[in-house]
Amino acid sequence: MRQTKMSTGSKEKMKALDWMKYFAAFCVGFITNFSGVLENITKLPANYHDFKKTYLYDKELLNGSWSTNAEYVLNSKEAGLDKEQPTMVLTLEVDHDGGVEGEIMSQKICDALPITWIISFESESPNLKNIFMDRAFFIKQLHNGDMEKVAELKLVNQNKKHRTITFKTISDTTNSLPEFLTFGKGLPSYKEDFKKLSDYCAGSPMRFREALKKNSPDAQKH
Repeated sequence: MRQTKMSTGSKEKMKALDWMKYFAAFCVGFITNFSGVLENITKLPANYHDFKKTYLYDKELLNGSWSTNAEYVLNSKEAGLDKEQPTMVLTLEVDHDGGVEGEIMSQKICDALPITWIISFESESPNLKNIFMDRAFFIKQLHNGDMEKVAELKLVNQNKKHRTITFKTISDTTNSLPEFLTFGKGLPSYKEDFKKLSDYCAGSPMRFREALKKNSPDAQKH
């Protein structure tokens, strides 16, 4: 009977030793790979930055001068610039993290926002949700010391071959935007359009004041 008991006790000891070996092996493996885990964690910001540049935005494409006037463009139909849309100019500058700042001009936008010195076109740095959702851009005006949102658009298409970008209007308190807008990069008429719109927009405050005078009670009496 003693031999039987010792045999049973030996088996239990063997099992305990096996579990200790497994646990020790696990600890050694974890410690051995822990430095690799830490290294990968420290690399995440850099890897995520590269991931964003590859999949979430194209800095080379977005940076630059854009407009809607396709005059002198031979392949305007193929590029999607042949549709009827207001003449607009847009400048975009992309920062190191994909955020966008720029300015936008058209006659209707300037007349709708005549008492501001700045009309900006902005987008925050993209994130993982933009893999599945179109990126949001905002038109803002300087109002009472703050940049106030007046319109929201979504970037629904980027065509690197034809160097075009297309936006869909989501909301617009200025009532100056069509449902869709397609801009071409570096179009032949950009400089001419920029000059004309800059001159027009410079006169928007004066036109606004004259309209107020004409509609004032004293003016209507005469």
